[in-house]
Amino acid sequence: MSTAPTTSTRRGAPLTRLLRGALLLIATLLGLFAALAQLAAIIPVGWTKPLLRNDLAQTAFLLLGGLRDPLGSWNVALAVVAVLIALVALRMRGRRRLAGAITLLAATGLALALVTGVGLMVSVHSATGRWITFAPEIPYRQAGEPPTRTVEYATFDGVPLRADLYLPETAAPAPLVLSIHGGAFIMGHRGTNPYTTWLADQGYAVLDIDYRLADDRNHRWDTEEGDAACALTWANAYAAEFRLDMNRVATMGGSAGGNLAINVANKVNAGALQPTCGTAADLPKVRAVLALYPAVDLTASGTETAVGVDAARQYVGGPPSQFPDRFTAVDSGPHLTKASPPTLIIQGGGDHLVLAEHSAAFAKRLADAGIPNSYVELPFLDHGFGGTSLDTGAQVTRELGLSWLRRYL
Repeated sequence: MSTAPTTSTRRGAPLTRLLRGALLLIATLLGLFAALAQLAAIIPVGWTKPLLRNDLAQTAFLLLGGLRDPLGSWNVALAVVAVLIALVALRMRGRRRLAGAITLLAATGLALALVTGVGLMVSVHSATGRWITFAPEIPYRQAGEPPTRTVEYATFDGVPLRADLYLPETAAPAPLVLSIHGGAFIMGHRGTNPYTTWLADQGYAVLDIDYRLADDRNHRWDTEEGDAACALTWANAYAAEFRLDMNRVATMGGSAGGNLAINVANKVNAGALQPTCGTAADLPKVRAVLALYPAVDLTASGTETAVGVDAARQYVGGPPSQFPDRFTAVDSGPHLTKASPPTLIIQGGGDHLVLAEHSAAFAKRLADAGIPNSYVELPFLDHGFGGTSLDTGAQVTRELGLSWLRRYL
């Protein structure tokens, strides 16, 4: 004899279904992110080149990397949570086949996260001698403190160019690091990052600058380097006031900022760069360069990916076939000389914007020219690591960058 469902059972059934549905949705979203983000890191970038010519596809790769890399070790934690939630849903009645599939998806994401996490950890130990087992402590948190002072270093057409000064607490003149932000030459701005305040704490003065950006009407290929050099002439003029040692100067930047950091250093040391304010005689020699995923080969980057083509169009004015001389002017390789400073390059092996093969090729050119250099490629990391939070890439940059500055400054 069957027993009819009680009123409480009938009332509880919809709530159970609602809870199961919510759990499955959360597990699906977390598991899908874990699997796709880690898969994007593991698949060789060369295999994705045809997709990178499509703006939507390249943006998807960069978005996944931009969400994944600042999470660092938290990627494993998220994947574990996805698996646990899926298992709870699997134990509930109904839709077990769906719950099983979602559990498998989340488990796949967890396995891939463990592969990339361990692989990156081993690579970091090889490069630095340190085991970084968990980073960052808090994902996406802005690292660093506000600047000591903000200054106006130049004005063009009534528009001021400003820079942030981060000064160490020392009475002696401090070596200067010129920090140049990235943004494909067309966007971005100065701002606190994992290196500005930290370098000041290590005894270095940091001048973090803005510069005039390119757009569809203003192709700044012939002024952005000059603006950065202009900031150096300002620093030279105010060195006594801010206790700057202009005999010990380095440049630092990421992406487009890495291109500018390298090109400014090489051209200044060769006497081949005219600043947009002050004079070439006011420019100090650059003793060292720190570059993160630098866009050193715009001739290649300006043709092989959708974002690269658009950035080159605005920065240079068009493709290399139309403006070969302009691309020669902004590419980094043609400007290496015996006076080029020691250069440290840190690159993500999974970069879908500035491909690692170009950074590696430039490092080889440095070596062939007899210029002291170090090229460190971190596997699985995409473009922009260490931009704001103290993730694994930022910790490696701190470790290697400080050693580089101490060695050459």
